[in-house]
Order: sequence, then C-alpha cells, then structure tokens
Amino acid sequence: VEPFGEERVRPATPDEIAILIDALDGSIPTIDIGQMRDFPELPARLRSKGFSRHTFMCGQSGSGKTYTTGVLFERLLSGATLPIVVLDPNSDHVHLDALADPNNHRPDAERYRAVSGDVATVRARGYDGTTTLCIDFSDLDARVRAALLQLHPIDDLDLFAALTQITDNLAEPYSVADVATAASANEQTAAIARRIANLGLAEWGLWRQDGEESVAAAGIRGTRFVVIDTGSLATPAERTVVALAILSNRWRARRDRQPMLLAIDEAHNVLPAVTDDPLLQSAVDVGSLIAGEGRKFGIHLFVASQRPGKVHPNVLSQCDNLILMRMNGAQDIDELEAAFSHVPPRLLHEALSFGLGQALFAGPLAPLPLVAQVGTRLSPEGGADVPTTWTAPPSIR
Repeated sequence: VEPFGEERVRPATPDEIAILIDALDGSIPTIDIGQMRDFPELPARLRSKGFSRHTFMCGQSGSGKTYTTGVLFERLLSGATLPIVVLDPNSDHVHLDALADPNNHRPDAERYRAVSGDVATVRARGYDGTTTLCIDFSDLDARVRAALLQLHPIDDLDLFAALTQITDNLAEPYSVADVATAASANEQTAAIARRIANLGLAEWGLWRQDGEESVAAAGIRGTRFVVIDTGSLATPAERTVVALAILSNRWRARRDRQPMLLAIDEAHNVLPAVTDDPLLQSAVDVGSLIAGEGRKFGIHLFVASQRPGKVHPNVLSQCDNLILMRMNGAQDIDELEAAFSHVPPRLLHEALSFGLGQALFAGPLAPLPLVAQVGTRLSPEGGADVPTTWTAPPSIR
C-alpha cells in the first residue's frame, strides 16, 4: 500500500510488538528486567552485552532506585557471567547471597539459588561478611597517603618529601603505624608521627590486622560478584579511601584486560561534580580516567545517583546507557536531554510522572528505548526505608 496519503493507522498489538522485539534481538543474549509498562503481558528485556558500555542510573529518593538496582544485579548474576564489584555505601546489597523467601521454588528463584553462592560480601569488623573490609596504608598512591596526612606537595615541601622517603624505605605491605614508628626514629621526621597521632589515623578500623587480607591487594580477586559494604565503615573519609583503593587498584591492573562491571551506588559521594576535598578529588581523577579509557580494558562503570548534576561531568558524559526512574525537577530532565541526545525527549519527560518501580531504559542495553515496570526482587533488600508506623494515631487507654 502507499506509505502515506489516506491510509489509517492504529496502535500495534502486543503480538505485533513481540514479533518486532524478537526480530530485533534475534539470538543476542538478554536478561528479563520486568514487564513493559504499557504492555504488561510482554517481558522487558535488556541486552547483556549493553553493559559493556558505561551506564548512568538516575532516580529521586523514593522512586525505587535501590530496589531496581538490586533486581538488575540479580538478573546479571543469574543471566550472565560478567564479574561485578559493587561499592555499597548504604549496605543495600549485602544480602544478595540469599533468597528473601527460602521456600520460593519458582524457576527464576531456583536459578538464582544456584548462583547466589558466588556472592561475597566484604564488611568491616563486627559485621557478618565473607571477608573483612580492610586495606594497608601501602595500598594507597603516594599522593593519597599525603592527602590523608593533609600534606601539600608545595606548601609542605619538606614533610611531603620526608613522607615519600620513609615509605620508599619500608617493605610492603606496611601500615600507617609502621610509618609513624619510622618517622619517630628521626627528629627531623618526628612531625609526621605527631601528625598521624593528632589526626587519629592509626585508630581507623579500616587498616588491615594480622591474619587479614587487604581487599585492595587481593580480597576480590577471582570472585564472581563482590559487594563492598562501605556503609559498614565508621567515617566518610574511610569510605572515600576504600573507594579510591578499589578504583586505583582496578586501573593499575587494567592491562590484564579482565572484564568487570564496577558499580558505584550513590556515586555523588565518590565522584562528585564539585569538591574541595583532596581525597575526593583523587577519586574523581581516577574515576574520570576509567570513564574515558577504561572500556577498552574491560572496565565497565555502573554509576547511580539521585540527580545528574551531582556526578562529575567527565564521568556522566562517557555513559552511553541511561536507566531513568521518577524525577521531580524539569531542570534535571533538561540536563539528561543534553547528555543523552540519543533518547527521545518525550520519553525523558515521562519520568516526571513515573510510578514506583517504573524506569526508562535506553542505550546499547536497550537500542529500542523501553519503559518497564521492574520485576520482583528475589533477595532481601538491605537498606529499606524506616517504616512510617508513626502515622497511625496513638491508642487511647
């Protein structure tokens, strides 16, 4: 028939849409993430290979972002073999190694049960984890060690040089206490020991103890899925240092060309758009390197945050995939429209009215952009909201 003119048009039927999607995917491996929002009888599928490109996930508080992230991790764990490391600042994903309902014997639950043993949790002492979350002072780059001691390479010229000399003469691995001991032995470097004591660095629970293994050096090697529970650490500085150690270690090992999905939840705490903190700036520098050049070495980022403007633009601009949940601000949508020009603006603006658990997927993981209702999470959610039982009126006695 003539393509234009007076021909009538009608919405496609679910059967016709299924034929189209099956033809587009062909034999390409996919994972089911839920159901299509407008056609709930059809599964919403993502291309597994699409996660070889950097992904940005965005959604306001209360949109279901944490729940959806857990569903994605579950589906990737049971539907692909890509190694995954998760920086988990709120302890949201520490229960991915178990089923929420042990009596669930549905096929999807049985598939997940078979792979859940591949999940390792790395947590601070006192928490129930597979491995202790600890590192050595020697795991950190020289400028990071100096930043921890609040030493500037120019403003603190002599002390910076002295710290470098001390650490160069210590056998690895060494601790911050080893540095303090070595510094105390010489009157000219004793100020470094006093600085360590005044800053309380030696008291951090992050440092490796005898019998433990540093997570930066070897603690995640050869493991299929690792959740690093930075939320179990006591201070923001410790959480930043762990993120730095993981990012730097992965970048140093880039020539191994071992594929890995490196997921950074609440990424504005690790890769902020603006910061005057030297430690965070170091994290931004390494993260920007990975975002710009890591893909050719098999390092694939999954970056999640509440707003696009909170994440450093050098990271955001390198993301090809977008996972977008409910948003409140039109300005945020405008920023996403500029960063993800391949996504139809109309779909981006729909996010202003998304319901709980609804998400837009676009990019290499969904070449035909789709809006999905995310499916059921199988594992327990670690960081669920505090219940609002206080809304009920008090009982009258």
